[in-house]
This record gives sequence, C-alpha cells and structure tokens, in this order.
Amino acid sequence: MNESWEGFAQRIQRLNPLFELGRGMEVGELKPHIQTILMQVLLTIFYRELNDDDHRRKLDIKYMVEDSIKQMKLLADEKQVERITSGLLYQGKEEYSKPFEALYYDEIRQSWETQTFRYVTMDDLYTNLEMGGSIVYKLTDVAQEMIFMSREMAEEFSITIEQLYSMQLIKNGNFRKATRNLDHLISRVNRLMSKEFSFQKEMINNPKILLIEEEWQRADNRVEIEKQFEEEKNHFRTITRMIDKTKRRNEEDDSIQKELILLQEKIGHTRQLHDRFAKLVIQNISYEMKLKAENPSLFWETSLVSFREHIYENMLMKDGVQRFESIESVLSPLFSPKNEFILPLDWIWGEQEFDEKQVTDAPVEEEPAESITRSRVTNWDSVVKAWSYVFQHLQTYREFSLADLSTLPFEVQDLWFEESETIDLWMMFDKKPLKVQVLHRKEETLSDEREILLRKLMMEYPQFQVFEGLKIFTMFDHRAEPHHWYQMKITPFKICMQEEKR
Repeated sequence: MNESWEGFAQRIQRLNPLFELGRGMEVGELKPHIQTILMQVLLTIFYRELNDDDHRRKLDIKYMVEDSIKQMKLLADEKQVERITSGLLYQGKEEYSKPFEALYYDEIRQSWETQTFRYVTMDDLYTNLEMGGSIVYKLTDVAQEMIFMSREMAEEFSITIEQLYSMQLIKNGNFRKATRNLDHLISRVNRLMSKEFSFQKEMINNPKILLIEEEWQRADNRVEIEKQFEEEKNHFRTITRMIDKTKRRNEEDDSIQKELILLQEKIGHTRQLHDRFAKLVIQNISYEMKLKAENPSLFWETSLVSFREHIYENMLMKDGVQRFESIESVLSPLFSPKNEFILPLDWIWGEQEFDEKQVTDAPVEEEPAESITRSRVTNWDSVVKAWSYVFQHLQTYREFSLADLSTLPFEVQDLWFEESETIDLWMMFDKKPLKVQVLHRKEETLSDEREILLRKLMMEYPQFQVFEGLKIFTMFDHRAEPHHWYQMKITPFKICMQEEKR
C-alpha cells in the first residue's frame, strides 16, 4: 500500500472534530467566526476544569459564548447565542441530544465509515443529579486533543514528555511558557486521577470488571509502575533544582525573580497532584491484589459467554447505547422470524445413526455425507478481513506481534473472534518458515492453510501481492512474558518477513 494511505482513517478521525466544529449552524453574520468563538469557549472550559472551577453548566457555557463574542467585538442576539451554545453540546434537537457524526474513509476495508463523538460530556465528580443539580460539563478526550493539537503536540502526551518539555523551556529561559506548560501537565494528572477514582469506585461495586477491563490489570506490573513514578519524581526534583540555580544566577533581576516564583509555586502544586495520583494508583493495585487473593473464584477464566452478564450488564447497562439501531442489531437475532432454520442436534445425530444402519455395505454413499462435513468451511471473508490488518502492519514495519493487534480499535479486534480459524492460523505461522509462492497457483493445489490465506489476501487486496517471493518466518523472544489477550495466553513470538537472498 502507498505510504500516503498508512493510518489514513485514524488521521481523518482526529481531524473530523475540527472540521465539524460549528458546521451547519445557522447563525447569520457570525458564521465566518463560529469556529473561533467555539474554540475560545472550549479553552475556557478547559482552564476552568484545570482549576477545579465547577462553573461549567449549560448556562455558564452560554455566558462564555457571550463573553467571547463581546471580546471579539462582534454582535449577536439571544437566539444566536442559544444556537451556538446548544451546537456545542449536541447535534440537532435538544430532546434527542445526539452526538456529532462525520464520515471517514477506511483504507483497509476500502469503505466509508461513520465516526461519532462529542465535544463535552458530563463531569461525574461535580454533577449531582440525584440532589436536583444540573449537569456540569467537561471536555471529552476529542476536545482536549484539539486543544493540544493547537499547541503543536498532535500525539498523546505523557507526564514524562511534559516534564522534559518544561525542563527544555527553563533551560532556554522561557519561564512564563514553562509555567503555562505546567497547566497541561496538571490537566493530564487531573484526567488520570479522575479515571482512577471512577475505576476504584467501579472495582469496589463490581470486582468482575477486572476480567473485562484488561488495561486495568496492573498487579503483575507493579514494580515497573512504581519505577515509572519514581522516575517522574526525579524529574520534578531536577526541575526544582534548575529553578533554584536560575534564581541564584538572576538575584538582581526582579522581573525574572517574579516569574520564577510563579513557576516554583506551580511546580509545587503539580508535584503534590502527581504524588496523590501515584498513591491512588498503587492503592488501586493493592486492592486488586487483595480482591484476587480473597476471592479467587471471581477470576476463574470461563469459556462460556453469558448474554446477561457480558452483553447486557457489562456493556449495555454500563456504557449505554448511542442509538436504537444498536439494540435492534443485538436483539434481532434472538427474535427475528427471518432466522434460518437449524436442525436440532438430536435430529442430526439421529440422521447419522440412521445412515449407519441403512447403508452399511455401500461405502460410496458415505462420500456425500463426508463432503458435507467438510463443506462446513471457514468463513474466509471474515478471516481475510481480520488478517488484512496484520499484513498491512507487516508490509510497513516488517514484523508483527499480537501485542500490536491489542492496540487496534475494538471493532478490528472483534474480527479475530468471528472464526476460530483466524487465531488457529496465527499458531500455524510458528511452523517452519514459508516462502510465498501462491500468486500464480490455483487454490486447489495449495495444501498449506497459510498459503491459502495469503492467496486470498492477494486476491482481495492487490497491494499484498508484494509478498510474493518473500520469506515469512517467526522470531521468538525467550525472555518475553506470554501475551494475555481476552482470556487467552499466547506465546510471545513475532511474524517477520525478509527478501530471499540470491
């Protein structure tokens, strides 16, 4: 595939919220300025959230819109202000409270998909609907990313990156900018703390969440996590020492001293927040270990999926649904009269027994039954679609591990569970190396299922024809821990490719 297409869908999904901001609003002469107004409102919400200011209700957002319009020396009537306010909260009519939608092109599936997102969402820490309070809003991750993109940090930032960035600013004498940069670090820590508090509450109420939320199972990595926190503490100590040295070098410059005092206060506050966050994470890990020790039966892995527990309780009740069609797609297979009729198992066994009794001396007659058994074939369309992501990654980076697959969107990961052969094929690649020579051969002449997969991939996605003539092999790291992925324990080998030596 052309390099320009690599990760194209993800790029567009990151840009869509920017493209859609204020789009379609009928606000008269304010239309050319609508994105600027809304961006200023998002920044106001961002800094109020940063400073634990709960003045983020719908009425507060309306005042933000009014203030922004006045500051920009524009004019607006009440109707325009209301339209801009509601247009930031939801799409369409208020009673439906619909999320925003945008199309993007998926380069792997070669189809147009729909992305849904919001700019603001309910802040659980400050909203108290049970006591008759109104919703307090906070920025979604989508809106926060827009803000961070506007400061030329398009990739998701980490605590360590922000610390190093602050150090560089201090070295260059940009003390005011370093102080502002710490606001982004405070925001990052606050957001992570909020997630930890929510997870702690849910873990106490429903310990089985540890089976569902793989990303939160951190007990085995406690040492590494504590080491990471210690490194971040060392960064804070380094920043503090840098500030002290700079203060001593500039004792006679009052303006620099004032900026350094503000920076010192900000770093002190950030450091306290970070320590609280580290303590909370370790506390949650300790509670997780305690739960597993005292209630081992909760964590026994099962091979059965319960509709009530896994679908209804852990998905629908927990996360809700965006639209009614989602409920229909879940329930219709259970109740739809259009479902194909499937013979009961005892009928099938009865038919097999009948055939054995009636046709004992006619082995030729058994062949159709045997071919029918074999004709229950793999749904190769599903297998090929799942593996297309692997070979796209392999084409770009020349190696692929299942650990990489676990970072892809959930809808991509779900493809690996539609057909059991999809995962079985992964283990088949751990056999002897394979030289790809399938493009000019007929499928019926192929006995190796890896070759069948590769030929189907090349037929479906012509860009994979570049694998013809290459060698595919596996590389195993004996020091690596097994991958744990959706209750599966998988040997940590990588699929690699190389050109044959001539």
